[in-house]
Amino acid sequence: MVMSPLIKKLMFVRQFDIGEGKIEMLGDREIMISASVLLELQEQDQSKLYEAAKTSSFKNIKGVIEHSKVYGGVKEVMSREFAQLGKKIGNSEEGTIRVLQEVFNVYGLGNMAIQNMDNKNKKAVVTVKDSALAEEWVGKNKKRSAKPVCTLTAGVLAGVFSYIFSKKVECAEESCKTQGKGYCLFNVG
Repeated sequence: MVMSPLIKKLMFVRQFDIGEGKIEMLGDREIMISASVLLELQEQDQSKLYEAAKTSSFKNIKGVIEHSKVYGGVKEVMSREFAQLGKKIGNSEEGTIRVLQEVFNVYGLGNMAIQNMDNKNKKAVVTVKDSALAEEWVGKNKKRSAKPVCTLTAGVLAGVFSYIFSKKVECAEESCKTQGKGYCLFNVG
């Protein structure tokens, strides 16, 4: 199993731990939930789950960035690796986006890639390959979907990009792997 570089860095500075029935990251308790459970929750009330994911991901991403900036400022105390993470986050938009992609991927929602980003107009086009929710939906239903199904992922992306753009934005899934596409496509703005 290959471990995410972000998880390795967080483990090194004791900000990620799995053990004794607990997962902790950056001082917060986390849980892993199977894609099938999330899909069931999403099917119960899409709008509530979207808003919850949006609000929570904005708060969590903001915390990760702020936490990393603090540690990035004390290079002598922390390892070179973590200092590089702090620099990467603090010095460039590209670095911030790369770290946010790593965090998104660590959550297990799929492999996120930003296809287009317009900071001026606060818009982005994002693809997610290997969407856990889409793959779970296809496995459960054994057919194609008439409409996109990754509401939770859209909510998480809305929260992530609300942080990036420093403005609350919405996200809509335009096409989905469940519809026979090779990936899920999201418009943010």
